Amino acid sequence: MIQKTGRRSVLVVDDDSEITRMLSHNLGDECVRVITACSGLDCIKILSETKIDLILLDIRLPDFNGWGLLSLFRLTEPLRNIPVILVSVEPPDKTLLSQLKPEGYIQKPFDMCDLLQRVEEIISAHTVKMTVES
Repeated sequence: MIQKTGRRSVLVVDDDSEITRMLSHNLGDECVRVITACSGLDCIKILSETKIDLILLDIRLPDFNGWGLLSLFRLTEPLRNIPVILVSVEPPDKTLLSQLKPEGYIQKPFDMCDLLQRVEEIISAHTVKMTVES
């Protein structure tokens, strides 16, 4: 799987505890550490303290809109290069997708195998990109 790259950190930002539990269970292993946040404020706090390799971001959060958070990430130098997959019950907003360019958009309910494959692809591609740039 992702073992060649070492242990990676995935931040799951969703206020639905069932979804965070399910994603933590399915993503977490010896190669991937899953950190969860139930709000935009929790997400920002974690990002200020922890190196994150990928963010799975819900659009509907109790305190922030996921699009607003993604916009903030894209404008903030240390966060700009973290890949983000939006995960939402809402259909994708094509205008915002083209402006903010998340690495993926997955609509709920989602197929866990598809999500896991997409996470692996993005982490692998991002790792290769970071290695080449170093």
